[in-house]
Amino acid sequence: MLILRATLELMRLDSSVLGFLAIFFPVLVRTNDFTLSFRRAIPLLFICICTFTANDLDDVERDRVNHPERPLPAGHLNPSFAVVLYFASLAAALFSTKHYVAPGIAFCYYALIAMAISYRYIVEWFPSVKAPYVAIASSVPILIVAAWYPNETRLRFVAGAVLLVTTAREICMDIEDRAGDDTSLMHRLRPTPLAVAAFSLQVIGLLLLASQIHRPGDVVGLLAMTFLLAISGVCWFKFSSHKLATILMKLELFVGLYFLI
Repeated sequence: MLILRATLELMRLDSSVLGFLAIFFPVLVRTNDFTLSFRRAIPLLFICICTFTANDLDDVERDRVNHPERPLPAGHLNPSFAVVLYFASLAAALFSTKHYVAPGIAFCYYALIAMAISYRYIVEWFPSVKAPYVAIASSVPILIVAAWYPNETRLRFVAGAVLLVTTAREICMDIEDRAGDDTSLMHRLRPTPLAVAAFSLQVIGLLLLASQIHRPGDVVGLLAMTFLLAISGVCWFKFSSHKLATILMKLELFVGLYFLI
């Protein structure tokens, strides 16, 4: 049971499923075709699993300081098992993209795979751009949906909002991980002003979504995201509960899936 739990944690199942749903739901709503939606989305699940597994393998030493509870630094999983999972998920991502995705759109999937496996070089050699790099990669699933439906300009606004909100979340996570991370430009900035800038980016992201309100449900979705942002801000600045704040930011992104349908 411990091994299963550690494996799911290594895969970041919640974030991996979020990537899958970011394509599955929009396609399903537009086509009412479960099989087609599943085929277009399943590569994202494997890409995410591959990405998170590779990240944990690359960051074992950093995680001994920042996240000693994670499966690899805690010794709950053997690194050899993680390597096998990495190659299996990478192979599944490549195979499913080749067989389930049209050639013109497949380029976006392959580009995301390339960004995922190149992440270690960004962390090692260009740590100052890690947050926007992750945010751009996180926006690719939305851009994939936009590529399937090029006439829907709303999707581009959603991609911009995801870019800003994810950048903000990554900045906040980097603030928490300063002790074990390589020194970068971010270390020269004080944590509080940096966090204020991050939350300001999220506000701008929500304003982008506000410009695309057309249905009553859009108002509800935006209010829910605003509420989560406000609560995460209280957790971060008032109670210094940074981990809970970043969890609420992830939930905010999950609620934002509504704007894709």
